[in-house]
Amino acid sequence: MKWAVNLLPFGLLAAFVTAAPIVERQLDLYQLQISCPANKKIDGRFLALKNNTLGIYDGDDTSPVKVYTVDSQKEGCNELHTYPVGIVDHSIGLLGPPSLLTLVDMINPRTVQPGDGNVAQWDTFRISDGKLTNDAEGQWLAFPGSGDSWKLKWSDGSAFVTADFMVVDVLYKSAGEGRYNGD
Repeated sequence: MKWAVNLLPFGLLAAFVTAAPIVERQLDLYQLQISCPANKKIDGRFLALKNNTLGIYDGDDTSPVKVYTVDSQKEGCNELHTYPVGIVDHSIGLLGPPSLLTLVDMINPRTVQPGDGNVAQWDTFRISDGKLTNDAEGQWLAFPGSGDSWKLKWSDGSAFVTADFMVVDVLYKSAGEGRYNGD
């Protein structure tokens, strides 16, 4: 019986801890917009997600992706995580051969195994003057897909590519605030 009396303070402490309010943190949300004055069909359009690939898509089943930034361990770089925040970590990343990387949604990016000859980057984005770039030298290219869709890739200039691409800028536009109920 004496042990029950000794455990009573721990029980009260546990009750208070579980009754404590959840700390909410406001997140600044952003959308990624294409700037391409040479092609009015894609200029000003927002990037959306379809089949884990970011690009420009038409249809009611797509909506602009929203992201928030997290400081990367690499100096001057950021990670872009998708919103809403879920149980599984989703991060925007670059995947593929080092010379031509596709902009994709990565689930638990630290665990991605890209395969032979490919790389996975999710912590190398730079945001400057309202534009999104990668830490490596290069530029954004948009490639036409089926219908009026376009897929976005980061090129270092050394890859052989088809002649139907467009050079674009990716703009970083405010999309309001969101909530994060985590630590």
